[in-house]
Amino acid sequence: MNQSHIRIAIVDDQRLFRGGLRMILDQQPNFRVVFEAGNGKQFFERLAFEPVDVVILDVEMPVMDGLETLTKLSNDHPDIRTLMLTMHDSDRLINHLMQLGASGFLLKDEEPQVVCQAVEKVANEGVFFRDYVSKALLRSSRSTASNLAADRLLNAKLSERELQVLDLICKEKTSKEIADTLYISIRTVEGHRRSLQEKTGAKNLAGLVLYAVRNGMV
Repeated sequence: MNQSHIRIAIVDDQRLFRGGLRMILDQQPNFRVVFEAGNGKQFFERLAFEPVDVVILDVEMPVMDGLETLTKLSNDHPDIRTLMLTMHDSDRLINHLMQLGASGFLLKDEEPQVVCQAVEKVANEGVFFRDYVSKALLRSSRSTASNLAADRLLNAKLSERELQVLDLICKEKTSKEIADTLYISIRTVEGHRRSLQEKTGAKNLAGLVLYAVRNGMV
């Protein structure tokens, strides 16, 4: 991204947790915590006046929880990247959050350096997956075999170049790295990414990875 700082919002109903997380993020010179909020409603009230690049969003909150907030964000602000926070790493929850448009998923007991890495990656690359997220998606793809036949039909609509780009996205390559690998321009990479999202119905890069996993491509 062009700006010098990654603008961050922390949305969690536990004030002490928000404060601790803010202290961790504030230590990074390229991070700027723009504001904190105790629920989704407060978040959208602040967002109207203070734009952000990344939202660290708790799943369980009063008034307006993380699921409702994520859904509205995906629909109204698709350019904002969302990292979901939760105490639970159930396969069902992870899959649901990815389908709603989350850019990544973090447990609340992650190490501080993992949180910083996650913010950096979703801001600059659009997606962040921990091992347990990838495993949850794979287990889900095996348990929903009936859906794969319908999903595979979409593969016929993907060009060879789009499949190459999708493969590199799943390997967490940046647009520049994809462009260098395939000897094409970054603008062309972005065009392929938009086309992939339109053809697969994915809301963001995480959705493209989810699509690839469900089709047995990774």
